Amino acid sequence: MLSKSIFALVMLTLLLTAGLAMAQNDPVGITDTVTLKIETISENKWMVSAHVWNDEDLAALDIPIRFTAGVARVVVDSVSFKDTRISYFAQKYSPVDTANQVMHFGGLAYMGTDRPPLAPGEGVVARVYFSTKGDKKPGPFTVDTTTAPPNSTLMLVDRNAKIIIPALKIENLSAKKK
Repeated sequence: MLSKSIFALVMLTLLLTAGLAMAQNDPVGITDTVTLKIETISENKWMVSAHVWNDEDLAALDIPIRFTAGVARVVVDSVSFKDTRISYFAQKYSPVDTANQVMHFGGLAYMGTDRPPLAPGEGVVARVYFSTKGDKKPGPFTVDTTTAPPNSTLMLVDRNAKIIIPALKIENLSAKKK
């Protein structure tokens, strides 16, 4: 009985060792990056362009953000994927929770289609347009990533369904112009 157990253990060890030896080498490479660039359009209107730099094919991405302009209530006027790196994705989404001043946007490259994954590169993946409503004077407009219910977190997903947590940069282009 003991020899069968030892034999099974040896076989399991050999199978695992062989599997690991044949596994694809997947080096981390350079850290993928999401950059949120804020541009002031007027005193109470802003555009945030989301840029992604990736060094591997991506099947999906999700970018949740929190936004604020002091005491003024901020709303999302629109989200545009036109002329972006993901304009061809099979599914794009951008649900907004105005009450909590959060939203998330992104997409899936293919869902039962022949569309290719997002190739390595850099560029805009979405543009989000904001404004304030009401009579309160807006404070400085800011954005940051967040976790949005029910399960949205800043992530990129490669074609093998491996989750990649990218670095985040936030640039205020309007502040640089002054």
